[in-house]
Order: sequence, then structure tokens, then C-alpha cells
Amino acid sequence: MRIFIITMDDPVFTVPFIREVIEQRHKDIVGVATSKGDRMVIGKKRSPIVYLFSLLLIMGPLNFLKHVMVTVTFKIRKKLSKIFGFVKSPSILNTAAKYQIPTFDISTPNSKEFRETLKALRPDVIINQSQSIIKKELLEIPTIGVINRHNALLPKNRGRLTPFWVLFKKEKETGVSIHFVNEGIDAGEIIVQAKFEVSPNETFNSLVRKNYTVAPKAMLKALEILEKGNYTLMPNDDAEATYNTVPSFRDAWDYRMGRTKKN
Repeated sequence: MRIFIITMDDPVFTVPFIREVIEQRHKDIVGVATSKGDRMVIGKKRSPIVYLFSLLLIMGPLNFLKHVMVTVTFKIRKKLSKIFGFVKSPSILNTAAKYQIPTFDISTPNSKEFRETLKALRPDVIINQSQSIIKKELLEIPTIGVINRHNALLPKNRGRLTPFWVLFKKEKETGVSIHFVNEGIDAGEIIVQAKFEVSPNETFNSLVRKNYTVAPKAMLKALEILEKGNYTLMPNDDAEATYNTVPSFRDAWDYRMGRTKKN
């Protein structure tokens, strides 16, 4: 099976997740692309500064600062690697290059030029972990489809920052869904779900770590299922779906103060 990966160079969780997939399936991967994208882009009517303060409340000061330091250090090392040959780039593209996998640094996966590159590589499956909403023209390129990792048990909790909303709504169970991508929001049929209980003392940070601990295994299992064929997909029913927006500052404050609500 021919696999192509489109992802972000997000050092905290995405890079380790994709690295594990590359290390396990590198013989089948025909290309890896990093797409520009900013998690702080949350809509024209929402302030990124307010969102930053919301994340600080949700994550707590120490974890927030840790994530900032990891991200800043990662970006500095990437820039230095372009200037000094002895500095190794931490980019996921460097991991791909180690296995002689073709790499691409792109602005958006939806560009006509990139779509032509993909067509030439003839992927069966595209793993999308970019911030971009994939358009129909790209969705039609792989013979099997485009798939995504989502940190929730779909169809519940479609949308952004799902671990926060799981805790905010005091849900007892969550997990990771690997699903096909269509033109909806987290709406494609589900290939694999990995479930786990939410413990009474769970925090946002511990829940995200759990998500990304099971995510590589779930993705690898999904690839194995698609490769074997004759699979049965789980429905992702719109009628049962719940949707989450980016948490407001009030949502974050209520969470920090323990004023959450039972779903």
C-alpha cells in the first residue's frame, strides 16, 4: 500500500506521533509533506491573544510555559540547521529523509501544483494531520482515501480542542478515532476507535498525553485494516454528532474554577 503523509511540524505531539508511523511503515510511505498552519488561527472574530490566555488557564502556567519553550526551541533549531550544517533539524521531514522518503515543504495541500505532485506519486492512502480543510480535488486523488486522527470518540465531540470539552462536559470515556476525511467536519466513516476511561483526577494535559499514546497504535491498525481490504466501517452519524468550538475565555475560566457541567 502506498501511503503519503501531510502534517504539521508541531513538536509537542504531532511530530512524535507521525515519527512513530514513519518508523513502522517507512517502506510503504511514498512522501511526507509539512504544510504551513497555525493553531492560533481560530477565526476572524476571535482574538488569538485571548485564546492564548485561555490555553494558559486550561493547561496551567507550568505546562503552558513548557509547551512554549519546546515550540520556540524547535523553531530555533530548524532555522539554525539551515545555516549551520552541523545542527540537525528536528523537523519530521528529517525523519522521513533518513528513510530516503521524498519530502515536501508546502504552503497548502490544496494547491494545484501539489495536487499534481500527489497524482504522480499515486498514493492509496493519504494521512492528513495538517490544519488545512482538504478540498474535494485532493480527496479524490488516493485510491482508498484520505484519513485523519481525531482525539475523541466520533460522532461525539467533532471540532477543536476535544480533550478540553471531554473534561468540561465531565464525560467518563474518550479516545481516538481514525476516520476517512470527507467535505464535512470530522464527518467521514470511522475505521478504528481506541477507547479509554477518563479518570476522576484527569487534567487536560494528562488526557492529551493519553490521546497521543494510543494514536500511533490506532493509526497503524487502521492502515493494516485498509491494506487487507474487505473491512467494515463504523458509522459517523450526523444525527448523533456533537460539535465543539474553540473554548472562550469564560469557558477556560469556568474549567479552571471547577465550574464545569455534566453532559
